[in-house]
Formats: sequence, C-alpha cells, structure tokens
Amino acid sequence: MPQPLVYGFDLCTDTVTSSIDPTVHRITKIGLSTPSGEEVYDGEEGEILHLVDHRLAVLPPGVVVSWQGSILDFPLFAERARRVGLECGLRLRPDHRPAPTSVLADLAHPWCSDWYSHQHLELRRVYDASNRWWNPMRSKLDPESMIPPADDLAPRDPSRDARLARVLAERRWAQARRHIDRMPERATWTPPADEAMRLPDRRAGGQRAIGI
Repeated sequence: MPQPLVYGFDLCTDTVTSSIDPTVHRITKIGLSTPSGEEVYDGEEGEILHLVDHRLAVLPPGVVVSWQGSILDFPLFAERARRVGLECGLRLRPDHRPAPTSVLADLAHPWCSDWYSHQHLELRRVYDASNRWWNPMRSKLDPESMIPPADDLAPRDPSRDARLARVLAERRWAQARRHIDRMPERATWTPPADEAMRLPDRRAGGQRAIGI
C-alpha cells in the first residue's frame, strides 16, 4: 500500500499554564506542514480557524498528524470553532483507547477524528509503543513541561512542531499507519477547482501557499 500524503498540525494558545479552558483560552497560532513546506496562521482567532479549515478542505486527501490531537488540539479547535460560529469539517467521536491526562479542562475522554477528506494520526501513540516517556516534541505528555521558564517566553513557531510531527510519522510509517483513527465513512466533499487559489500567503518564509 503506497504511503498517503502526510500533513503535520500544531497549535498555540494564549496561555502558558498547565490547564487550558476551551471556553476561555483562545487559539493564537496554527502551524501546518505539507510536502511543499510549512505554513503559519496567526491573527484574529476566527480568521485563523476559518483559514486553516479552508486550507484542509482544499488539500488533496491525506493524513493529518498531530502529537496529541485526541486530547488537546482537535477538541480545542472544535470548541473554539463552535464559539466563533464556524461550521468546520472536523468530526469527532469518542475514543476509548488509553490516553494520558489532558491539559484541557473537563475533557472526559480522548477523541477520534477526521477532517474533510483527511484521516487523523496521533503521533504520540506511535512513539509510546516503544518508549512511553520519550517525546520528540518537547515532552508534551507531561502537562507541567508545557510551562516555559519565566525567562523563556519567546513566541513559539507551531510550524516547526508541525513539520517534526510529519517527518516523524513518515519515518515510522509502517508502524504509524496502524494507529490512524477509524471513523465512519462520510460523503466526499470536493471544493471548486479555483478554491485553493483564493487563500492568502501563509507559507513560512513568505512564499505563496497554493495547492500543496
């Protein structure tokens, strides 16, 4: 079976505490990594969510890789999208596989997901299988480790972690593909042919993000 297109995903919020309340804390940046390069989305939260959702709608079908999408990134995105009135293509359903404690307040369980024509892979599951406590994305399994030192509050570039997620998934794809979330089939959504051309420049480094 050929390896599908792989996209990395990571986000930042407006808090550096060990607990994130999705009813209060906003998403401030989202990084995507595609085979053509890295993209950063920032600005007003509603615009970020809309642009990222639209970007994923027009990208060719593939697998979106996050580090802890089931317990942080995707349930947070879904709640923030609901609060800004965005009907996005992200679907969630309860996932009963074991998962570490989430930094999201009141999260009852992890979530399986897909996003338009993309499946989801949580990279944590791939690397936990060999060493539960090794985390190549700055030890995100430990909520306390997400709090930077007081003298290290420089803005983080989520596209770098998105790229790392994509590269690490591709590196162990034979193992990683077994951990892809299983979701009910949905009707295929096909965007108009010119939709990808309407996106603004969000490529890291200033190149225009068109297609992949």
